[in-house]
Amino acid sequence: MDAVRLKSSCICGNTRPYLECCGRYAQAPIPSEVTGEVERKWADFRHVLHELYMYLFPLRNLYQAYWEKLSEEEYPHHLLMADAEYGRAVVANFFWDYSVQFSDARPILRAARDIEGKDIRMANDFRQWSLAPMWLVYVVEADERHAHLRPLGSEKVHRVLHGGELPEPGAYVAARLLIYRGEEYVLPAVLRFSEAFSQTRAEEALRQVRNALGLKSGAGGLRPDVQCDEWRRHGSLFLNLWREHVYDAVVGIPGRTVHMAPGFNLPVADTAEASRQLATGGAIALGRHKYEVRYRTLPVARLEIREDMIHGTLMDDAFRPYALHWIADHLRAIHAVDGGAVEDSTGVTFDSDPESWLNTPQAQLNGETPVQASRHDFGRRRLLNLLNEESGQGRDVTGLREKLGL
Repeated sequence: MDAVRLKSSCICGNTRPYLECCGRYAQAPIPSEVTGEVERKWADFRHVLHELYMYLFPLRNLYQAYWEKLSEEEYPHHLLMADAEYGRAVVANFFWDYSVQFSDARPILRAARDIEGKDIRMANDFRQWSLAPMWLVYVVEADERHAHLRPLGSEKVHRVLHGGELPEPGAYVAARLLIYRGEEYVLPAVLRFSEAFSQTRAEEALRQVRNALGLKSGAGGLRPDVQCDEWRRHGSLFLNLWREHVYDAVVGIPGRTVHMAPGFNLPVADTAEASRQLATGGAIALGRHKYEVRYRTLPVARLEIREDMIHGTLMDDAFRPYALHWIADHLRAIHAVDGGAVEDSTGVTFDSDPESWLNTPQAQLNGETPVQASRHDFGRRRLLNLLNEESGQGRDVTGLREKLGL
C-alpha cells in the first residue's frame, strides 16, 4: 500500500483512486463548507473512518500476514480484489476481525490504543466500532442518505445514515452498523445480494452461518471479547456467502493453482461483424481484434479473432460454460460457412436418414451441420445437447456419437 497504488485504488479497498474516495475526507470537515446538517454528519463520520483506515500503512506487516493466511485458503481471493465490494469487505475484515490467538489485539483496537494519547474521543469511537459485527440485514426503506435496516434474526429496525452503497428496498446486504455521536452509520464496505437472493435463501444462509459459529441468537449474541475464535471467522463466512451467490453460482469456482486451461476455437462468418458484436456486448478491447470477457471485474476468457476463427483462452477451466454461453448470447456471427450462407434444413430428419442428417444444417446448431459443429468446442456442446434430446426420445445415437467423435 503506497502512493503509486493509491492512484488506482484506496486504503479502504475500493478500486477508485484514494483522492476520489477516502482522500476527500482526509481533513476534518469545516461546517461552513458543508451544505446541510446530514451531509455534515456524514463527512464527520467519514473523516474519523479515514483516520482508522490510515493505520493500514503502519500495520502493513500485519496486513501482509493477514494476506498470507488468506492465500492458504481454498479460494484464490486475489482474483476478486478488483471488485470494489469484495476489496472493501476484505480490508474491513482485516481491521475488525483479524487477530492471532494468544497474540496482540485486532487492528482496530491497535489503532485505538495508538491514537488514545492524541485524541481520546476518536480512540473511544474505534473501541465502540470494534464491537460491530458483520451481519445479514434486510433493507426496509432507503433514500440517498437515510435507510431503515432490519438485521435477520431480529425484529428491531435500525435508522441509519449511509453513503449510497445500499440497494433498493426489499434487498439483502451484509454490512456493519457503526454507532457514532448517538446515531448509526453503515460502514461503506457493503456486500449487496441480488434480487434472486430471496427471504427463504437468506434465512437458510443465516442458519448455516450460525451453525458454523455455534450461535443460537442473532448478531447481539456475538462478542469479540467473549467468542474470540468465532469473531475471527464470522466476517469471512459472510464474505464467502456473498461470493458463492454473486460469483461462484454464475461463473464457477477457479482453482488455487494457475495452470493452462484448454482453449477453444469458434468459426465466424464475418470477422468485422464479430468484432463489433464483441465490443457492443461488453467485451474489453485489449488491442486489434483482441478482447477480454469479464464477469463483473473477474477476467473469464480472452478472445482473438484471426482469419475466420475466434481463438479463445480461458483464465480457468471452471469458467468454460460461462464463457461459451456469454459468446452464444452476445455473438451472432458464429456459424461455419462452407461456400456461402448455410441454409435451413432441407427436410432431412434424424428418423428419415441419419447419415444425411449429419450433413444437414440444424437450427439447434446455429445453422451448422452436425459434422461442422463437431469440429469446435462450442459446436460440440450444442451437438451433445441435441443428441441428448434425441436419446431422451428413445432414439439410438451411439453410432452417431462415434462418427462425430463424441
